[in-house]
Amino acid sequence: MFYKNKNFGKALRPSRFRRLALGSWGAQGDPTIYGVVEVNAEKALAYVAAEKERTGDRITINHFAGKVFAKIMERHPELNCEIRWGKFYPRQSIDIAFQVAIEKNMDLSSGLVRDVNKKTLSEIANGLNEHAHEIRGKNDPGFRGIKTLSSIIPGIFQRPAVRLLQFFMSSLNLWSPLFGVPKDAFGSMMVTNIGSLGLDFALPALFPPAGVPMIIAVGALFDAPVYEKNEDGTVKSIRLEKHMKLCGAFDHRYLDGLHGSKIAMGIREYFNHPERLFH
Repeated sequence: MFYKNKNFGKALRPSRFRRLALGSWGAQGDPTIYGVVEVNAEKALAYVAAEKERTGDRITINHFAGKVFAKIMERHPELNCEIRWGKFYPRQSIDIAFQVAIEKNMDLSSGLVRDVNKKTLSEIANGLNEHAHEIRGKNDPGFRGIKTLSSIIPGIFQRPAVRLLQFFMSSLNLWSPLFGVPKDAFGSMMVTNIGSLGLDFALPALFPPAGVPMIIAVGALFDAPVYEKNEDGTVKSIRLEKHMKLCGAFDHRYLDGLHGSKIAMGIREYFNHPERLFH
C-alpha cells in the first residue's frame, strides 16, 4: 500500500532564472555550489550555556545552528521547497535532518526534527537526542530496511535502485513501508556536525535522494584573534575568542548568489544576537 510521502502546497511559479536553472541541471549534485561562513561563536556559546544551565538539557552549538537555519528558511520560504516535474513545491513545515554517527560500525544515519523554527533549543536537543538513542541503541530501526536491501543488491544495480527510489518518493511523492526508510526522512535540509569528529572545515556533498536544497557542515570551535582598535586605527589590544566555520553545499537550481548573501547575513545576525531566534 502506498501513501503520500510529503505534504506540499500548490506549485509555485518560478522566476525566469529559476526556469533556466531547471532546464540547465538535471538533479542534485550536478548544479552544486559551495559556501563557507566563519562566525564568532562567543555570544552563541554563552546563550547555549545559559539555556543548558537553566533547563538541564544537553543543548549544543549544533542544535543552535539548526535553529539558525530553520529561522533563515522561515524568512525566505522560497528555499523551503522541493523540485518535482520542473516545478517548485513549497513544504508545509520546516524540518531538519541532523546526521547521527554510529561509532560501533562506522555508519551514519539521520534524525529528523520537525518544525525546528517553532521549537526551543531544549525541544530540538531532546528530539534529536531521542532519535540518536534509538539509532545507536536499536540498530537504526528507521533506515534498517533500506540498509539491509542495499547490502544485498549487486553494486552494478545500486545506482538504478537509488534512482528508482528517488522517482517514487520525490517525483511521484509516494511512500511505502516496503521502501525501508521513514516517511519524508530528510525534511527541508540536512545538518552534519563535523566538529564532533575534530574537523573545523569540510565541504559536504548533496544527497540527491533526499531532495533538499542544502546541507550544512558545522565545524569545530577554534581560537581566533580579535583586534580592538583605537580611534586612529591602531591596534589597542588582541584577545582570543571562539570561532567556527559553517560550510554548505547548495543546489544552484534553488538559490543563487543573492540567496547566499541573505543566508550569510542571517547566520551572522543570529550568532551575534542569539535572542532574536525567539522573537
